[in-house]
Amino acid sequence: MLEEIRKSLVTGLGAVLLTKGRIEEIARRWAEKARLSDEDAERLADELYAAGQHQWASVENSIKDAVRRMLSSMDVGSRQQLEKLQAEVSNLQKRVELLEDTRDTAESK
Repeated sequence: MLEEIRKSLVTGLGAVLLTKGRIEEIARRWAEKARLSDEDAERLADELYAAGQHQWASVENSIKDAVRRMLSSMDVGSRQQLEKLQAEVSNLQKRVELLEDTRDTAESK
């Protein structure tokens, strides 16, 4: 579920969060127009890329927190709770089968 939300946001934020290659291309064009040095253009591209990465991490954390709050308010159990319940059900099934086998054996005598 979280992955689907992430994919949707990536699609929606695609215009805002650019790849490093695209950022470098934009920075080169800006450098040509503003007559920046190659070093300044590269530094600008690196800064823009780092800022985009930071923004994406912030968005991703916000999404995770929102989903956690939503699941918490829905009273949905955790994976650990589900695994514990599955183990308990399996144990109970084995005990019931053992009791049924014992009863069947006693009845046949």
